[in-house]
Amino acid sequence: MVASSWVTKMFEEKVREKEIYDFTLGNPEIETPAKFTEELKRIVNNPFPGMHRYTPLAGYTKTREAIAKTISKEYGLSFSAQHVIMTAGCAGALNVALKALLNPGEEVIILAPSYVEYPYYIDNHSGVCRIAETNPDFTINIDNIASKINSSTKAIILNSPNNPTGEIYPEKTLESVAKLLYEKSQEFGKDIFLIFDEAYRDIVYDGIKLPDIFKIYSNTIITAAYSKPLSIPGERIGYAAVNPKMEEAREIMEAMTFANRILGYINAPALMQRVITNLQGVRADIAEYQERRDFFCDALDEFGYSFIRPKGTYYIFPESPVDDLVFSRELFREGIFVFPGAVFGRSGYFRIAFCVKKETIKKSLQGFRKALLKYKNV
Repeated sequence: MVASSWVTKMFEEKVREKEIYDFTLGNPEIETPAKFTEELKRIVNNPFPGMHRYTPLAGYTKTREAIAKTISKEYGLSFSAQHVIMTAGCAGALNVALKALLNPGEEVIILAPSYVEYPYYIDNHSGVCRIAETNPDFTINIDNIASKINSSTKAIILNSPNNPTGEIYPEKTLESVAKLLYEKSQEFGKDIFLIFDEAYRDIVYDGIKLPDIFKIYSNTIITAAYSKPLSIPGERIGYAAVNPKMEEAREIMEAMTFANRILGYINAPALMQRVITNLQGVRADIAEYQERRDFFCDALDEFGYSFIRPKGTYYIFPESPVDDLVFSRELFREGIFVFPGAVFGRSGYFRIAFCVKKETIKKSLQGFRKALLKYKNV
């Protein structure tokens, strides 16, 4: 309710005589790679019969084979097209995975702060959301996760790189999570699944290498998208992949494929499936995101804001000097739109999406400075 009411108020109100600096949405202004445009033109300029018809529910085999080949190299496992399903973005992948896994009343653990729509996705499929708080530095608290697991637990969702914090969970931490899930699965005599949301897997800074989650935990489903790496969020193209070593891999893939149909997605966008088939490994210029991160973080640090520099994504999650709703309102008066931390389940913070033009960041800085000065000594 906090999320929906805040968004409604923000867009209903007007900031008079102020230039608007919108840092609310992860809607990148960095342009798509030239190779994407070239491939799109190549396909649309060479039409063929049936190119806009329904695709197979799981997606074109050729597209799934291309992804399977790519992730086989990345993870050192033998993926095939049968382990991949094309979806309407990462959100679509999360929803078909939850629909495939959940029986009414079964529980899914998420970590706070978290992506704002997770609880709604879980509720969509008659699941119960259980929230485990992370540590003050946004690292995983194993004890908090353990306290939420019971005989009704079906899955846990981990998002790394994380929205809204930019945190990347290291290998040792994920190994601890896997150990806990194996132990609890044995204790309750049932599989507990890990849904690993990798929407931002390609937006990583400072040479950090992401851990191999498939090797860490066998009952893993990853969800990913081309929205961020290719800067095409409006095209809604993503996928889910199931660990080939999972005992129930075939059954879960069949259930997700059926869910793709009955949830109304029918199939992932046909044209985009064809476009991304030959664009494996292509991505927008991540250096541009890092430049904006460093420029913004350096300025906020100079002003006196307290925050952890994000390791990935294009979000900064600073502490608020006062109540986050109050401070977000103060920034709003300066023409600066941000989301308060309460939207993500962690009050006392606010989220800045820096995937905007650098000029927008530069022009907003005086407003950030002015707002903080008003409350700095409170």
